[in-house]
Amino acid sequence: MSLADGAASPLHLTRSPRLDNALRLGWDAFSRTLAASGGEDAARWIAARTGDPELVDIAEPLLAAAIDPDPDPEESAEALFALAELAEETDDDLLADTFWEGALDRAQTAGDGDLIAEATRRLAALAERLGDPLAAAEFFIGFLNWRRQPAHSSDPDDVEDAFDAIVRLATIDGAHQAAAEYGYRQVQFTRLLDAEDERAVEGNWEAYARPYEPWA
Repeated sequence: MSLADGAASPLHLTRSPRLDNALRLGWDAFSRTLAASGGEDAARWIAARTGDPELVDIAEPLLAAAIDPDPDPEESAEALFALAELAEETDDDLLADTFWEGALDRAQTAGDGDLIAEATRRLAALAERLGDPLAAAEFFIGFLNWRRQPAHSSDPDDVEDAFDAIVRLATIDGAHQAAAEYGYRQVQFTRLLDAEDERAVEGNWEAYARPYEPWA
């Protein structure tokens, strides 16, 4: 879930209606419009949207890295991470959500487990704040499914934290069977971690490849 999916957010009007409209369509549309606008104009748009003229000089180099036509995925992810944090500092949930969506996308391309985990946490926190525990859990489930792919690695603590969050969110949502299932899966993972099994760090720790699914 993202705010672009229809959740209410404060209305910000600027002199760049193309960017205003694209922002409401999610990261894919927004990233294309950012690239077409160029770093300087996009930075001015962010400054106007947030009401902070000083953001122009801060945002422009970050946007240049984020919208580079041939980006280094890790540098691009880190730039989007910084832009998302700037948006959070100005309490612009829609802009922050969209930049976090982009940071997650680029971090997955880069295969950076740490950045993927952090972007996942930020997106999930926003979804939970909007009162949607299922949507929040879906971000963590997506992270676990990414980690279970061949050659994908991450800090095992991030896996444990994701399981903790899913169990908590399922309980909040009244999905007690799902909470029990994910709790059992976590116990299995923790056993591998305690045994120093390499699957706790890289690849699929389950005996099957079927992805985890959210509750209905």
